[in-house]
Order: sequence, then structure tokens, then C-alpha cells
Amino acid sequence: MRIIILESKKAIASPIIFGLLLLFLAWNVFYIIDNNEVPEELGVVNKIVNTYGTEITEDSLKELNQEIVKDLEGLNAITQKKSGESYEHAGELFSDLNNGEQPFYTDEELQFFNTIYLEELYLNRAQSMDQAYSKFNIKKMGEKQINGFQLSGDAANMVKNGFEAFESRFEELKENGEYNEWFFEGKQFAMHGLLFKKVFRHIIIESMILVVLSTALITNFEFENGTGLVTFTTRRGRRLMIDKLKASLMASSLITLLLLSVTLGAYFIKFDYSQLWYSSINSGFNWETQFPYVSWWDFSFIIYLTLAVIVSYTCMLLFTVLTFNLSIMLKNSYFTIIAFSVFFISMIILQGFVPGSSVFKVLAGFNLSILVLNPHQWWMATGGLTMFKYYEVQTLIVWAVVLAISCYGSMKKIMKEEIT
Repeated sequence: MRIIILESKKAIASPIIFGLLLLFLAWNVFYIIDNNEVPEELGVVNKIVNTYGTEITEDSLKELNQEIVKDLEGLNAITQKKSGESYEHAGELFSDLNNGEQPFYTDEELQFFNTIYLEELYLNRAQSMDQAYSKFNIKKMGEKQINGFQLSGDAANMVKNGFEAFESRFEELKENGEYNEWFFEGKQFAMHGLLFKKVFRHIIIESMILVVLSTALITNFEFENGTGLVTFTTRRGRRLMIDKLKASLMASSLITLLLLSVTLGAYFIKFDYSQLWYSSINSGFNWETQFPYVSWWDFSFIIYLTLAVIVSYTCMLLFTVLTFNLSIMLKNSYFTIIAFSVFFISMIILQGFVPGSSVFKVLAGFNLSILVLNPHQWWMATGGLTMFKYYEVQTLIVWAVVLAISCYGSMKKIMKEEIT
């Protein structure tokens, strides 16, 4: 264990890696603090959930409507006194304000008006949810995807089967009303995209850079410093490479967990999710583009977040093993980093070079590069050629097996080859 810790320190104590880690942490915290979203506005839905519960019901909508009507009376009492105007909806007042009319309300009054406006927005969206979901035709969506990617033959059939499974899942979602739960209004605030598409992507890319650098440094240290003839002739001998793999995994774990904990800690300190941890990720409010986010399972937000952390951490461990294999093969940190970059980019663009009639065009998407760059689509049924039910699990298992076999071969190679 002492050897593993000492090997890990080579990476952690490296000025470049330590400096980059601090830089990435500082950037992430700054990015979150500097984000233009207004936390006070996000508190409106927390207030609604705290008052009426997570689930959207007819009774809760009636009570919310009564509260809005009562608040509108207070709004009109203020506006009639200051401008002689009265409004049926808070949105009408903000239309006047945006046109430059009546610019003499206090900040407290404007905040009160804005709260009513947001409550109206949530109420209207909740009331129209059933109608909005009833309009979707999953079969046509599948046909559009197939035509858009110019698929045919086995590839088209594979995607078609995936959308047939999704159609059953979507009908199940509508039947049990999973989307009838409160969450941040997606088209207004896009909080799912902010957290999983932007913040998580930052964490993943930063972790990947540091994981590759630290693993290459630990694995290639003897080769680059000319100490292999001494180190590999000791009692531990070439089995030291096993310790180096464990040390690389330990260093990668520490780096990834530190980036995740600090960045997500800063995020949740600024953005209040206090009443939404157990709201469904399939909430109809979690709708930022033409189609809402729909998971294959009825995950709460906290479960979805936990799974995202697990997938991120697992991918970093797999990248560690991949870098370890490349290091043993190339025995040079610079060449290892270049080789990893070429591999990562190749996996991203591979699908574009495969004919649309080949099922390999779909299978080529089951790789770590595409997986880590789309955290907002994990476990979702709306991710193009990656919309299969067990896409994340299958990708991780396949690459874990491939890299484990490759690592076994690399260890066999280093145990037998001549060290010069």
C-alpha cells in the first residue's frame, strides 16, 4: 500500500497537474457564480412544491389559481394607485414595463410582480401539459430520425426497434402521469441543460485531461527517467506495474471526486433544489427543446444526479486503464497523450464515416467518447442514435471488458519484454 501511495503522490504533487486542478476548480466555481440565472426566480417553484407538494393535481392547481387571483388583487391595488391601470395577468404589466411605461415601481414591488408572473407561467404550463404530451407521435419521430441519419437496412431496423420500445415507454409515462410533477420551467431557465450539459461536461473534460496526464506520468516515470534497470530488478520487480495501475486508479479517483464535489457543491449552494430532490426527472417542466426529456425509468432528480456521478466516475476509471495501456505500449508521456487524443477524437467522428445501411453505424456510437460528451442525454430516450434503453450500461460494460483484456495483455507484455 505504501508503494501505491508514493506512486500516486508523483501525480498529485506534480506542479502541472496540481496547478491545472486548482485552475479547473477556480474556473468551475467562477462559471457557476457568474451564471446569469437569477436564484430568486428559481425559488418560486420551491415555494409551490413546499405549499402543494411535488405532484401536480387538480386540487393543487385550483388552490394555486386562487392564490394567484388573490395576489393579483394586491398587484392591482399597487398599479391603480401609481398608474391608474389594472391587469388581469401579471404578464400584461411586464409588457407595459418592457415598452418603457410606468417605470416607477420599487424593487420590492417588481419582485412581487415577477413572482406572480412566474406562478402564472407555472400554472398555465401545468394546465396544458396533458394536451402537449398527447400530440407527440413517437413512430413519426423514429421515421424522422431514420431519414435524418440516412439509415437503411439493418441500421434502420435497429433504430426502428428502439423507437418501438420507446413508444411503449412513452405510453406508460402518459398513463401513470410521471410528467405531472413540479420542476424548474425548462424553456425559461434550462436548468437540466445548465447542470448536465454544461457543468457536468466541464467536469468530465477537466477530469479526463488530469486523468490522462496523471496516469501517463505515473506509468512512464521509470521509462522517461532511466530508472527502469534499477527498479525492475528489485524484489518487487516488474510487478511494480500492477502497483502503478492501482496508483493511477487512486489518483484518478481523487481528482475526479474532488472536481465533482467542489463543483457540484458550488452549484447547489447557488441554485436551490431543496424541494425538488425527489421530483421526477421526467417532469413536463423539464422541457427545453422541441421534445421534453424522457428517461427510460421513473427517476427522481436525486437518483438521476447520483447515476450521472457514477457514470462520470466509471468513465474516468476506464480512461485511466486506457491511458495505462497506451503508456506501456509507447513508454513516453507525450506520445501517450497524443495517442489518447487521436483515439478520443476518432471515436467521435467514426459514425460519420460508416455507411447508413450498416448496423455498425449505430454500434459505433457505443463508445466512451460519445458517452462522456452527452451527459444531459444519459438514460434518456431522446438521444438520436444513442437512445437505446441500456445504452450507458452496455457501453460501459463493453469497454470495461475490452480494456480489461487489453490491460491483461499489456501486463503480460511488460513482464516478458526486455527492459533497456
